[in-house]
Amino acid sequence: MFDSLTFRLEKLFVFSILNLFNFTWSDDDKCKKHRQAYAFQRGDLFEVHRTLFIHSGIYLGDNKVAHLIPDILLILTSDKNQISKVVTNKRLVLGVLSKTASIRVDTVEDFAFGSRILVNSMDLTCQKQPLSNDDVAKRAEELIGVIPYSLLWNNCEHFVTYCRYGSAASMQTDQFFECLKFVVRDQRSVLLTVGLGLTSIAFFVGTMFPLQFLNLLFIATQGVEEEEDKSKRKYDLSIYKRGDLLEVPRTLFTHFGIYLGDNRVAHLIPDIMPVFTKNRDVVKEMVTNNRLVLGVLAKVASVRVDSVEDFAYGAEILVNHMDKGCSRPPYHGEEVARRAEKLLGSITYSLLWYNCEHYVMYCRYGTSISFQTYQFCKTVRKIVCCKKSAFLTVLLGVCAMLHLGAVTALTMLSTLLISFTIWMAS
Repeated sequence: MFDSLTFRLEKLFVFSILNLFNFTWSDDDKCKKHRQAYAFQRGDLFEVHRTLFIHSGIYLGDNKVAHLIPDILLILTSDKNQISKVVTNKRLVLGVLSKTASIRVDTVEDFAFGSRILVNSMDLTCQKQPLSNDDVAKRAEELIGVIPYSLLWNNCEHFVTYCRYGSAASMQTDQFFECLKFVVRDQRSVLLTVGLGLTSIAFFVGTMFPLQFLNLLFIATQGVEEEEDKSKRKYDLSIYKRGDLLEVPRTLFTHFGIYLGDNRVAHLIPDIMPVFTKNRDVVKEMVTNNRLVLGVLAKVASVRVDSVEDFAYGAEILVNHMDKGCSRPPYHGEEVARRAEKLLGSITYSLLWYNCEHYVMYCRYGTSISFQTYQFCKTVRKIVCCKKSAFLTVLLGVCAMLHLGAVTALTMLSTLLISFTIWMAS
């Protein structure tokens, strides 16, 4: 029954628009002929299509392949004879669900499991040069044994890319996150989420809806008042050089800018005011915290030039502090300033994917990254993508359904699906 289900899922994915699983099954004779048709070398990277994803391994020579593969039998028995048998699709899928895996050595036939083998095809897409074949095989042999497994963070592709290229990565995982990122960043997703949230509150809470709405409005607006009386401090302009990277703590994050000389700073800053008026005299005034936060919510921003006082907003300024943490050497000051001036004007804004830090990093180091975004995403991942969160989601979902009297097949499926996703990502 389970094998039949996985087989049907495989066929379903074959005809999907992603076309990720284009393969044909073959019998043992065909597999042997295929193995004999190629002169495999120790350290080669093998790829085969198996179950719902591409499986990868490292050829060790003498018809042996090292590969990281999930296996449920590792927690069910200690019988080495049972465990050493070829890992079937049932054992593999259950191993993925239980997050139990090991790096083991199998024959080419058992590794391929009847599928066509691709040899070193990842060399064409990977930007890094492969290590020598002997080093690749030695890395694989050193890691043989039981290993922590995660479908997203430590799978068979991470193992082979670490062995062959020196850094663990997964292109399948990257493609998944690109699709997820596209969906999440779509503005229609925001409107849909708001609509579903308000609908659920109105449907389940009934008369409490106005109170809930006012409560949400209060939370969203508290702490975002004008700071017109913000005291301005004096800054010694002689210590700043053209092209310097300036940092100041502002509102809930660190703000960045590039010093252009003559008391001018170029910085990417959100501002709600351009949505309401075209009056340049009003727009060019100092961006207050109120305007800034509302600009973040509206995703309206521009790269503009302000005085050092207006940029700093009364906070202490750090100069070129990022040089200590960035692995790339900074450009010459004149080149940094030229890049900053070239981008002046309205610009696409995203709090996570393109903010003021992305802007200054591109200007000074030639790469658009944000350490604040990285730390935020890392913290969220640590909190959300853990086993405790998966169990807590199930518990809260069941309690909510029982309390609201909404125990239906749809609500149960939604609760289990969300919990399952968190479990697999942990």
